[in-house]
Amino acid sequence: MSRREAAQLNIRSTFARDRVREIAERTGMTATEIVEDALRGYVPPAQDPPPHGLIRKGPLLVHRGHGRIITHEETEAAIEAARLREP
Repeated sequence: MSRREAAQLNIRSTFARDRVREIAERTGMTATEIVEDALRGYVPPAQDPPPHGLIRKGPLLVHRGHGRIITHEETEAAIEAARLREP
């Protein structure tokens, strides 16, 4: 593989760099082999289903919508009206 085609991963964490160095010295593996082996064994944590009555919208949990859909324009008008109201 030519130098231009070689993939590169920069490790900026001091802990990770030191730990990889320790493992490499103990096992005789390269840093690449250690990282590849760790990534093969990694399983991301399972996401619990949302609590009853809530749905996931990206990273947020929100109440399930009931009734009519409010448009963006209606929302902006309501916010503007609230701003103009005297305290």
